[in-house]
Amino acid sequence: HKSTMFCLVLLVHFVSLLAASTIIDTSQIGDTAPQFGRIPRQPGCFCLRSSLHNHMCRDDFVIKAKILDDSMGRGHRRALHGYQILVKEIFHLPDGDNLKAGDRVALYTPANEDFCGTSFVRRNTYLLSGRIVDTILVVTSCDYSRKWSTITTSIQRTLNALPNKRHCSCKVFGCNGEVCGGVESGEAFSVFETSRCFTKRDTLQERCYEDYGECRMSNRGTCSWRSQRKPKVCMNVARRRMRNT
Repeated sequence: HKSTMFCLVLLVHFVSLLAASTIIDTSQIGDTAPQFGRIPRQPGCFCLRSSLHNHMCRDDFVIKAKILDDSMGRGHRRALHGYQILVKEIFHLPDGDNLKAGDRVALYTPANEDFCGTSFVRRNTYLLSGRIVDTILVVTSCDYSRKWSTITTSIQRTLNALPNKRHCSCKVFGCNGEVCGGVESGEAFSVFETSRCFTKRDTLQERCYEDYGECRMSNRGTCSWRSQRKPKVCMNVARRRMRNT
């Protein structure tokens, strides 16, 4: 048990160091930095903004879970805060992991927001992604977390389609004009690249394509948004609401 908690503490420090090192790399991209770029979550904690598609293809787990208890206290040296969760549905797990729907397990997050800790509301159900450390589920503010009540039908189709080696060959990135940046590799590439789905560096467009666009690989081996109409309708509705407020 002590070794497990020690590993979790190491993970907390590793996440913060990884985030800090990524800031240095992406700042060198300049104006080509993509929409899914740096996010100042809390003072001292910086993350790479990323889409659910990328999280599904990269993270250790993606689950639907209800928060049962938020008073499990803090872990080793008060570095971690624990929640008890009910796993309602599993969308992605590493091969060989025996977690299953209906399990009640512990979920940990860094207790300190400066180390990218996050928080959840008891009795609420979330879509969560994160890392597995020595069989323990760990989520930070840099991972994907969203209340299930806001999950659209398009997102649910993405959850059922991913992770899939074919579709995970595609990545989602944001662009300025015809130049895009890949934060995860520090690369710059053209908007005409066929192995990626693109959005403009615009918060509204990012959210609408996340909610209603599905990045898929075609039979010809090129990546594109499955639907362009629904994201555009989403953006038009949101803009009308903003004009009327």
